Amino acid sequence: MQPWPDARVWEAVHAWHWIPPGAARIRTDAYEAAVVRGSWSLTYVWDFRVDDPAEADRRLDELAAEIRRLGGTGAKFQVTPHSRPADLELRLARLGFETQDVTEALVWELRDARDRPRLPPLALPPGVEVREVLNDPELDAFIDLAPPIFGDPGPTPEIRAGFHREAHARIRATGRSGRYLARVDGVPVGRAGLEMAGPVARLWGTGVLPAYRRRGIYGALVHARCLAAIAQSGEIALTTARVGSSGPILKRAGFRPVGEVRMLVARWEPSPAP
Repeated sequence: MQPWPDARVWEAVHAWHWIPPGAARIRTDAYEAAVVRGSWSLTYVWDFRVDDPAEADRRLDELAAEIRRLGGTGAKFQVTPHSRPADLELRLARLGFETQDVTEALVWELRDARDRPRLPPLALPPGVEVREVLNDPELDAFIDLAPPIFGDPGPTPEIRAGFHREAHARIRATGRSGRYLARVDGVPVGRAGLEMAGPVARLWGTGVLPAYRRRGIYGALVHARCLAAIAQSGEIALTTARVGSSGPILKRAGFRPVGEVRMLVARWEPSPAP
């Protein structure tokens, strides 16, 4: 397999939009967004690109108003080296956005030059089990790990039900959920997601409870998903990893960085009910 050039990897990054269950979608020539009523943590904005700075301010105001109209209480706004204008982050600050995460887009080629499977050197540590989620109790454990790992609020009952519907549909269609749990002594301590988009294995939502970090569990979750991606004809594993924590783990294992992805967050008071 020929190595993927950075430009092609960035195309895969910009094509990666997770739409939460029940989200309202916004698509314009300048950006795309998914809005979950009553939530800032599940409302996302991607691919903002406006060359004219004056026009950018107008479109940002338009976007904020539309999110509020749809019941969003804020948003997570993705900024990459391809976002425009160049001072987009300063303009977002005017709307109340602050930097939440600085991550790097990282890629691992899953096949070598002779088209043989190629796995990152991240072994399963003793006493750790990693398994794909295939039933409701496991899915609830996966969902419930997010708040203590990432600091986000837990989902409402409606959003939780949407997660279950989405997972059930995926399992019926493919036999896979794309969600993985790591356990120690039978206790769920880490979680991770996998989505296949053609040849691209998107590695998402990877995290381990603070008390269980630095024990190789994060790497085990990466290894398990790369193995599953190879079985599904994946060519690359793609992820965005925090610069100060998971990023160094993956780069030591050989993942190649292609550039920064910054996540800015705003939280607003809920709009009055119409």
